[in-house]
Amino acid sequence: MLACVLLPRADAELGRRLFSVSPILECDGEVAFLEDRGLERLHNGPAGLFAAIRRALAPELPCGLALASNRFTAEVAARYMPRPVTVRPGEEALFLSRLPLSALPMSPGLARRLGPLGLTTLGDFASLPAASVERRYGVEGVALHRLARGEDGRGLLAERERRELLVLSELDGPADRLDRILPTLEELVARLCGWVSEEGRGLMRLELSLTLDCASDAPRSVLRTLSLPAPEDRAALLVELLRLKLEGEPPGAPVIALSVAAPQTAPMAVHQNGLFGDVARDASRRAAALARLAALLGDGAVSRPRLLRAHRLERRWTQAAVSPGGPRAAHDDAGSARLPPDDTPGPALRLLPTPEELVAIHAGGHLTGFRRGRQELVIARMAGPRRLLGGWWGEPWQRDEYDLLTPEGWLYRVCRDDRRRRWLLLAEAD
Repeated sequence: MLACVLLPRADAELGRRLFSVSPILECDGEVAFLEDRGLERLHNGPAGLFAAIRRALAPELPCGLALASNRFTAEVAARYMPRPVTVRPGEEALFLSRLPLSALPMSPGLARRLGPLGLTTLGDFASLPAASVERRYGVEGVALHRLARGEDGRGLLAERERRELLVLSELDGPADRLDRILPTLEELVARLCGWVSEEGRGLMRLELSLTLDCASDAPRSVLRTLSLPAPEDRAALLVELLRLKLEGEPPGAPVIALSVAAPQTAPMAVHQNGLFGDVARDASRRAAALARLAALLGDGAVSRPRLLRAHRLERRWTQAAVSPGGPRAAHDDAGSARLPPDDTPGPALRLLPTPEELVAIHAGGHLTGFRRGRQELVIARMAGPRRLLGGWWGEPWQRDEYDLLTPEGWLYRVCRDDRRRRWLLLAEAD
């Protein structure tokens, strides 16, 4: 079950208070979604869950509360019901049937086309035959028709609760040599790097605080700061830099405790450090690297995949030159790209050892991209499907494979698993 909370204002910090209610949370402006799976005994049912949400937001009050089995039903119930409501599984269609048709997130064009039908409620729209809706209103109509019937397969893009990036440790005894501090320092830095690398970030600034064993009663502390030019998550390198900092600026007294804090982090900048490594996400660095490769290897040596219309899956792309003076894909008189000759090699698709599950992103009832962890794959072009099925001797399976091209020129192979109703990433082009 999903709980939808309408916040009194679009405030990310206000929404993060709900981490005290559920560890699975997604905030999108003034709307927050919670997953209550496994929390029934903790909150003692829906009433206890709603009370815990109010306590977390106090002294402010939520503008709407609802609990349902999917996102759309929970959000609509929170917006249209004057008091908190719980929609039990199996009752979504009945509950939505009484709500106005304007509750659907439809485009203005589709709203004008539905106007002459005289539909006023979601129940009126849901009662239309699915085949007729698909024939007259296309993909967007089918997606909205499913929502009107209470069918919504979208999950949560859960956020992580912010951790205080501070670790500390006390030594067994006063340490008057650097080699006695290094093992503890390595452990603390490794813990910090592990936390930030889980979110795809790196450390930009480190603060090492050393508590000294002085002659006076109250131990005093010294602070050593390490500023980095770029985000870094390699613990060994950071420990080496801190060691050099301590050698240049000794603490001056034995150390009895130390703490490491990371007051500043930033997303990691990925670079092309190997033949099959990741490509830098920075557009300016990528353009400079491509320009150097073109100058070194010749005009037209650098290319990117371009999708084509073809029946065979391995013939659905060709190489399109990146540099203005390089060879481009052949075109016919109508201006569309022709198929390359049989001896023209396409980009190498590297199959993933284990398919990765993707979260589908929809806008206006249309599939616009996928979420791969923290990375968003926007659909520029999509070729397919290629229907595959098997498993008659055991567990049957069936899927539709597509070739996906992003606006940046990266090529992926994705599939729709019809049995489990999910999207998977199968391969990516090197």
